[in-house]
Amino acid sequence: MADLKEKLDKLRADAADLVLMSRRTSDSQKRALFERLADELAIEALELEQVVKLQNRRSGHSDMDKVVPLQARPDRR
Repeated sequence: MADLKEKLDKLRADAADLVLMSRRTSDSQKRALFERLADELAIEALELEQVVKLQNRRSGHSDMDKVVPLQARPDRR
């Protein structure tokens, strides 16, 4: 279970890093690429969170309150 939690934390951190990279680049193609990659990692994190929650319910653990919620990105312009 700890391995999945670590993976979840890493996916979210990587997604946040890609969002920052997309905001800092002046190249529109790179910005779009970083945004797409951030979206993909955020989706993977959500899917993994669902797996962790399901396993927690089955095993009786409930430490998911420690998971940092996914922050919505501002609208793209």
